[in-house]
Amino acid sequence: MSRFLDLLRIAATLGVFFGHTNFHWFFGPSSIGPQNGQDYVIVFFVLSGFVITWSIDKKPDLNFNRYLFARLTRLWTVLIPALVVGFALDYWGRSINPATYKSIYVDDHLLAKYLISASFLNESWFLSVRPGSNSPVWSLSYEFFYYLIFGLVMLLPTLKKKILASAIASLLAGPKILILFPCWLVGVFAYKACKCWQINIIKSLLILIPSAGFLIHRMTERWSHWHPWDISGLGVSPLFYSAKFLDDYSTAMAFGLLIFGCSRWFKLSDHRKTFFGSLLKHLAGCSFSVYVIHFPLMAFIGALSASVDLPYLSLSTASLLVLLFCYAFSFPFERPLRSYRSLALSSFPYLSRKCGIHS
Repeated sequence: MSRFLDLLRIAATLGVFFGHTNFHWFFGPSSIGPQNGQDYVIVFFVLSGFVITWSIDKKPDLNFNRYLFARLTRLWTVLIPALVVGFALDYWGRSINPATYKSIYVDDHLLAKYLISASFLNESWFLSVRPGSNSPVWSLSYEFFYYLIFGLVMLLPTLKKKILASAIASLLAGPKILILFPCWLVGVFAYKACKCWQINIIKSLLILIPSAGFLIHRMTERWSHWHPWDISGLGVSPLFYSAKFLDDYSTAMAFGLLIFGCSRWFKLSDHRKTFFGSLLKHLAGCSFSVYVIHFPLMAFIGALSASVDLPYLSLSTASLLVLLFCYAFSFPFERPLRSYRSLALSSFPYLSRKCGIHS
């Protein structure tokens, strides 16, 4: 199942990325990607709920402090370098061709925006803060609070602590984030279903065919004949990216059923190692990097191409170049996660002594 999830994660990552190649400042009006990039973010939410629940289930001795340490290091070791590199790319790109950044960059209160984004508060309540040009990081605020609330409910020792702590976290998140929480929880229930129910071929097909058909129809139809701004209020106050929540619920539900339907063919307990499986794992190992750094890279290359004659760069070539940079970015920041965690534990012994975290 893990390699199947890797394949889905790669597909969702490419869906988000290629959806962003449609912007006019990135090599003109031609496009090679889908119009419905946010649908692929919803796929990420479902996958995240599934994987986090699976991770907790495999560690019966896990406590909340260790869980939070794992989640924060996973996010910060990639997000903070991406914010720093993104800031540098924006600064350089705006000096080359300011017109590229006209619709994607607001330069007021920049320090506050970067600090808020690094603290995952950029989408709390009615905020919608963009750190420089890096608009895709909006979903990390959602993810963080889903991690936090779910971990509090699952791992705190008493019912009183669960209720109080999760209520405080929910108040901090605000309604805009909570309104898409059901999409993330679909992944939780999909994992529980995969673990608890062994379905036969007939039941698998009865679940798989309609869910896959719905998703294929929706994704293909929206590839070129739909625009996110067709949804009233999407991207603007007060709900911003949560404005099409009913639509997102149906996407999440269909995707959760797809995963469950495929559990007949991809078992949770299947740990066989194959070349194709190892390749998928390797490629999926840079998906987070692609997500958090591709937009500043695209803006920078767009600015460079607008101000300098680069006849050898086409839309497809520029897209491949961005993906290669993201792949390279993953090696110093996303892939050495265990090393960074060990470094943090050795640098701050308090984490081991007081929180029961061991390197």
